[in-house]
Amino acid sequence: MRLKDYQAQALDTLSTYLRTLRDGFDKRATELADIEKLPSATRERVMAILGDPVAEAWQASQKSGIAASPDPWRELKDGAGHSIPHVCLKLPTGGGKTLLAAHGIDRILVSHFRQMTGFVLWIVPSEAIYTQTKKQLADRVHPIRQTLDRASGGRVKVLEKLDGFIRQDLEQKLCVLLLMLQSTGRENKETLKVFQDSGHYTSFFPQDDPAARAKLRKDVPNLEHLDLAEAALGGEGAAWIKQSLGNTLRVIRPVIVLDEGHRSYSEIARGTLASLNPRFMLELSATPDRTHSNILVSVSGRALKDEEMIKLPIRLEVGRNLRWQTTLQHALDWLDKIEKQAREFENRTGRYIRPIMLVRVDRTGRDQRDKSGALVHSEDAFEFLTQKAGVPPEAIRRQTAEIKELKDDDLLSPYCGVRVIITKDALREGWDCPFAYVLAILSKGTAKTALTQMIGRVLRQPQAARTNVEALDETHVFCTDVDVAEAVRRIKDGLEAEGMGDLGGEVTVGGKGRESEKIEMRFREQFRGKRIMVPRILHRNGKGKYRDLDYEADVLGCIDYEAMFYRKADEFNFADYDVGTRETFAIDIKDSARFELGSAPAADAMPVEQKLDRPGLIRRMRDVIPNPWQGARILDDALAALGTRASEAEIIGSRLTLIEDIKSDLSEQAKRAAEDVFRRKVKNGDIVFKLLAAPLDDFNFEFMECFETHVAYGDSKAPLLNTGGSPLDRALYDKVFKKDFNEFEERVALYLDGRDAVNWWCRMAARRDWGLQGWAKNKVYPDFLVRLDANGETARLRVLETKGKHLEGSQDTEFKSKFFELLEQAYSAGREAGDVELFAESPNVMRFRILIQEAAWRNDLEGVIS
Repeated sequence: MRLKDYQAQALDTLSTYLRTLRDGFDKRATELADIEKLPSATRERVMAILGDPVAEAWQASQKSGIAASPDPWRELKDGAGHSIPHVCLKLPTGGGKTLLAAHGIDRILVSHFRQMTGFVLWIVPSEAIYTQTKKQLADRVHPIRQTLDRASGGRVKVLEKLDGFIRQDLEQKLCVLLLMLQSTGRENKETLKVFQDSGHYTSFFPQDDPAARAKLRKDVPNLEHLDLAEAALGGEGAAWIKQSLGNTLRVIRPVIVLDEGHRSYSEIARGTLASLNPRFMLELSATPDRTHSNILVSVSGRALKDEEMIKLPIRLEVGRNLRWQTTLQHALDWLDKIEKQAREFENRTGRYIRPIMLVRVDRTGRDQRDKSGALVHSEDAFEFLTQKAGVPPEAIRRQTAEIKELKDDDLLSPYCGVRVIITKDALREGWDCPFAYVLAILSKGTAKTALTQMIGRVLRQPQAARTNVEALDETHVFCTDVDVAEAVRRIKDGLEAEGMGDLGGEVTVGGKGRESEKIEMRFREQFRGKRIMVPRILHRNGKGKYRDLDYEADVLGCIDYEAMFYRKADEFNFADYDVGTRETFAIDIKDSARFELGSAPAADAMPVEQKLDRPGLIRRMRDVIPNPWQGARILDDALAALGTRASEAEIIGSRLTLIEDIKSDLSEQAKRAAEDVFRRKVKNGDIVFKLLAAPLDDFNFEFMECFETHVAYGDSKAPLLNTGGSPLDRALYDKVFKKDFNEFEERVALYLDGRDAVNWWCRMAARRDWGLQGWAKNKVYPDFLVRLDANGETARLRVLETKGKHLEGSQDTEFKSKFFELLEQAYSAGREAGDVELFAESPNVMRFRILIQEAAWRNDLEGVIS
């Protein structure tokens, strides 16, 4: 399954952070080895001034510009007082958190801990998410399970709370234990089961060996022991360690995946998670709290919209003085309408979509039905739909606390006939279905709350691809007797709760007697009637013919992978990074008056037999070398070169570290090769960046003189004004909204608007229409386009990219600097060629600049426009 651009970027950021963290730990290991050689008094003083490598890795990530949060490291310590590396990926609902978690496990285990086996504790906050995640992990053809199989070489073992496991499982498999958050909070009976003594985990604890138990207690000081009452059965009092799942996890030191991490901010939950002694904690949340989480990646709702992951805009239909039956009938009529359009769409394209309506009611309990009809019961809605509206009962599912009819239904299957789901709170969190298009809110007393809670359930786009059928690319909400402005605010609150607060302007309102939120944007009067275009990056397709640049075919597809090889075979440092060990214990009845079990080591610890899984290693290289034959060649050549320096056993012992080093080396070569391909094609004219005249002008990016956009009520409509409160003078469009700017961008915009040299300016990134594809995978979306006043002389265009000070010198900034310089050269070459007649408004000179947020930014900007 191909990752979306924002998902790939998030994982690249995680990998970069992990390398920084790994380098910090390796450096600390070397320092500690040197410190051990010092006299004890000196050693203690040196140890006291050493910093925390975990916090230092975060600071280094911030300095390099990869960490999203500017906040200091939020420390979390385990039961032994060690700092826990814990970072958060902020992803809106529907952004693929579970898939990113699986890919994150791959990177954490292999890249950081250099192993393909081990233990992952996957914690989820609700039963709905638990059921969904369990199904995905168990399904061997699901992308999430396949990602874990790829990471472990097909050796995944999925566990639940009551399943037993032994030490050998951890040595030979990737064990994933799925657990509810409530089981780790120390607040209920479920928690007690996790920390109860059990016979499932004997292989992790020395039994009849007080010295071994003492050593284990020293190594893991927060292990729980049997109390006096429990110890009476054990025979050795408090010296006996509880063989509970909780204690086992403390010994194992798992990698923790924390889904919906914002649900675990209580002191008890956070403390309990830390007490499990995790080696690493990966938090995923739509709405993390900056005071608790180290936010490494922050993905906006706009990114999901751009990748066609969600259905927008949200169309809100509000009835006035209508009975709930009328509102439900209106929603059903709309469902019928879009269902017809879905069938027509399927006939044209072969894509199957079956629109579903969610109906939210007031009550669901058997004894809660209100005879007066003031509060809508699930049975009221069911009876209306089946008896009055003609919906077959088999097309309806009731999903409530008491009735759970959504059991094994595959709602995306063409063989499923479900059209309507009636619920109250059972689908409030952790459930979504791409076919859910219509939300009907019938609950009067809690309609406002329902809008906030339920909107996230109907946003996901089928197949993550727009249909270009308006009704099938939108979400539709029907409610009654709610103030429209309040309803919009509640939906915006719901988007905020789903991590998509930046999409508040995607709510539009229909219905009688209410002003539409559809807003018309036009060129300012002095620019109307002009064609304003900028060039796009194109690929020549024969003489006088062009097409859009295809990154994978035109750049990656032209890399000479045959010339690539592992360049560091002579430098690689062999070490037993990846060798597991196994201890065997003999368990028998003790020779005593009482019936007791004891154990003793039957043999010395032995290395676990490992093999060089060649196909598995080649698969791990495919994200860098897409051709498996080339991957096999590079690996075989590397192994042959390494074989002259080390034995097969030494190579096997370092195999995971080796493959990561090979990938890192090949990645550097691939980036350089992609840049070489791009530059070569620009030089010989295969890739062009120039404006084209008719009949090829459709290849240019043309600004629409007039278009419609959707802006929410309230603050989202607030205009950007000059310092004195007057309207802007030089913006290209007649309306500019304050919401589209961060603080620095707003200051840049106001500065541009006050300069006489500026003919017009336009904020580009807010629309993300003009994307520039370079030799890196992700397109570049500049922030500002500025047309300078020609005054009868050279017409000039400036493209501005703004950056925070902390991003100065980052890899992204360096790439864009080189890319922009090349585009300037390409544009000049295109004009000088003279083979295309340009229109009158075309600029003679086009310059790209990166503007860094620092004290002298105004001087830098003045130099750009003067």
